[in-house]
Formats: sequence, structure tokens, C-alpha cells
Amino acid sequence: MGWLREVTAVVVAIDSPAGQVVEAIEQLSAHLPAPDQPAVCPLCLQQTWPCDGFDAAARHIQAAGMPIGFLVPLDLHPTLWPTP
Repeated sequence: MGWLREVTAVVVAIDSPAGQVVEAIEQLSAHLPAPDQPAVCPLCLQQTWPCDGFDAAARHIQAAGMPIGFLVPLDLHPTLWPTP
């Protein structure tokens, strides 16, 4: 595997909820770790994942009323929301 996850582009209306936070979605996606290195951010090599860049983007998206779970690969969900 490489340092980045595969991504896809999606077109959304700029006045939609996703369109209003498109830059934060791009930042969140950029900070996703590679599948074979789930604890390493490809941009913040000195930080474990979830890194500050991911956290800032996620908070911005959530503040706009959008859940980030739909934007994060399922294999990373346990890291974000560990079971007690």
C-alpha cells in the first residue's frame, strides 16, 4: 500500500450542507491514514491519527450539522469511537 487512501470526487451543490463545508471535507480526507498504517497521518507525520488536522476538520463539519461517520472509512471507526 501507499501513503494515501484511494479517493473519489463528488459534485455537490455549493448551497447544500456538504457544499458549505467542502474545504473541511477535503482536509478531513487528506488527513486519513493509509489502510496499512491506521495510526499514521500522511500529512502530520509527527502525530498519531487522529491528528490535529483531522480533528479541526471533523469539528468544523460536525458544527455544520453533518456527521463525520459517513466520511470516515469503516475500518477507522473503532479508533474514533472506541467501545467502552
